[in-house]
Amino acid sequence: MNPRFLFVLFSLCPAAAFADVEFCNSTDAVVSVAIGYKGDADWVSEGWWNVDPGDCRTVLPGNTPKSHYYYRVESGAYAFEHETYMFCTSDDVFTIVGDTNCESRGYDREGFNEIAMEGRPGFTIDITGDGGREGQPSAQTERDDDVPSLFDNLLDTSPSAEADPPGTHGEYGTYAGLFSHCGDYGSARVCFFSTQGWVVGVAEAGPTPQALIDDLVTRPVNTAMQFSGDVMESGNGRALLALSDYMVIADDEFASDRDAMQGRWVGATNRDYEIEIYGSFFTESFTGEPEMSSFMHFRQGCPGAQGDGVGVRLMPSDENDPETCFFLSYIDDTQMELLFVDDFSEPVVMNRAP
Repeated sequence: MNPRFLFVLFSLCPAAAFADVEFCNSTDAVVSVAIGYKGDADWVSEGWWNVDPGDCRTVLPGNTPKSHYYYRVESGAYAFEHETYMFCTSDDVFTIVGDTNCESRGYDREGFNEIAMEGRPGFTIDITGDGGREGQPSAQTERDDDVPSLFDNLLDTSPSAEADPPGTHGEYGTYAGLFSHCGDYGSARVCFFSTQGWVVGVAEAGPTPQALIDDLVTRPVNTAMQFSGDVMESGNGRALLALSDYMVIADDEFASDRDAMQGRWVGATNRDYEIEIYGSFFTESFTGEPEMSSFMHFRQGCPGAQGDGVGVRLMPSDENDPETCFFLSYIDDTQMELLFVDDFSEPVVMNRAP
């Protein structure tokens, strides 16, 4: 497979918000706060801001809109838990540009928690305590809904893994789409997603945490997901993504048709013509030799064609091959009919292979 099939240009970007992050100290001891964010040229970490018991303090790191911030809380009386978004820190007051080679530059390298602004004009972090017992409390972000935290663990999400801060490898974004499948390509596995007509590849030999690749391999094909990461390379409707996390979401309206099409099909009138469908991959073969592999995008209708039925747009793996589209006019357990828009003379009838 041509590796350029992986690259995609995204028009989706997370909503940005002007920085207005407030820290409120609900403990009985002074706490110190450090922050991290994406600067003009590199990642930046700053600290420390002291917050007295019962007080709140607003931190304004810069005057440009940012979609994500990161923070670390320390205190002599409490041990706070932090995630694995790593930044450079110092015991003294600091502003550090760059999040790599911390130790060689005389700094510490420590974990920070994430704040996803998601269009909010501000965000409040409530730092809580229980009297100083070691390991408690965690610094907790304020919730925007009434869903009990008990249900958070019931979400089908990606496994916990150490990932680089968003934006390290390219433009960061969160997208709703479809996980197609994972496959072996050369010496590494590649997992494929799609979102709004784009194809997204996540390669094993890259910055994506191995735990995420290992988990995706076990997932059912064509699972609806929301996924996040950095777009590393892009072009012609294809992209290579540094994946950071994902979660399962509700199926779209085409889920049943997509599932029904899985497997190998043989032409009813020309048995030399075969179609193999796995995940969202559509491979045509003639006399047993694969001729073309394409990525399927389901939609209502086909571009430039009349009709409102289930349309399937085929994006070829070879960028030089033209795209096409067909209507799925009929399907059951044993037979399906495809009506290609470039040949409306008669449907292509396929029987499920034994």
